Amino acid sequence: MSEALADRVAGGVDDLTASGLLASIRSARSAENQAAADQLILAAQWAELHPPESIHDAATFSVPSAGQEHEEPIAGEGCPLVAEFCIAELGGVLGVSTTAAKKLIGQALELRHRLPRLWAQVHAGRVPAWKARAVAETTIHSSPSLTKEAAGFVDAQVAAVAGKVGPAQLDRLVAEAIKRFDLATPDPATDPEDGWLHVDPRHVTIDTQEVHFAGTMRLEAEIDMADAIDLDRVLARGPRPRPPSGRPSRSTCVARRPSATSPAPRPPSTSTPQAQALPRGARTPTGSPSHAKSSSTPTSTPAWPVTPPSSGPPAGSKNASGSCCSTR
Repeated sequence: MSEALADRVAGGVDDLTASGLLASIRSARSAENQAAADQLILAAQWAELHPPESIHDAATFSVPSAGQEHEEPIAGEGCPLVAEFCIAELGGVLGVSTTAAKKLIGQALELRHRLPRLWAQVHAGRVPAWKARAVAETTIHSSPSLTKEAAGFVDAQVAAVAGKVGPAQLDRLVAEAIKRFDLATPDPATDPEDGWLHVDPRHVTIDTQEVHFAGTMRLEAEIDMADAIDLDRVLARGPRPRPPSGRPSRSTCVARRPSATSPAPRPPSTSTPQAQALPRGARTPTGSPSHAKSSSTPTSTPAWPVTPPSSGPPAGSKNASGSCCSTR
């Protein structure tokens, strides 16, 4: 800032004309851009003075991915590593967070070592520092990671237009670099002939956005054939017991199948494990069907018969001495 401008700022801007105000604003913006460019140089130099040693770890970003966190370097391939402790010191001096200081150092190293054309334009005053930092942020965290040659391709394309690229154009440029240098892992599912072999169609989807007025939701599933047949049998059998009164349920088969998917408490069973494992319609060891009704079953028999524990030998039975036992 010139001395004349400093005097005007100190004395106020009321006496400035419209053209003088615009000139002052342009001068202030130029000074701001130059200060930002100088800050990038100082941050890069500070980082190169603090390489990681045996007692210090290299600074990285913790990025969540697929429910887990993995570490990414603060700059791309070919940039020097930086000790973790110096990041906090720089952030304390600048009055910013450690993450913000880490981004500043990473972007400065990315511009200096992998985007040299854009780095030169920043210090020549042709590209603002914030635009160059946006380009560096994209090349650092691209997926898959850009090699030094791919980053050089992006650097050449951006420098040719003096950094006048938008976010969408920059994304397309990075995608072109990934394709040109064969950085992407081929997806077997995109094969026009055998791609279907690498696609798993199984899924279970519950539409939680639309709820029926009856309080139900739509469920859609595609499962293995064996699982589907087993599920169909379970729904047809119906795990819900009949009412104890023995009266038939009013619900139809269409309503009983969805209701069978709801878990219901089962009564305690007194049958043997072998009898519990018999499916509906299977033969028992005596040859009779497992679901056959007994001819002597009264209509008032409870739904879940429980055999009362015996307190002694039955009447009329003989003991070990041969005498009969009778109850009184």
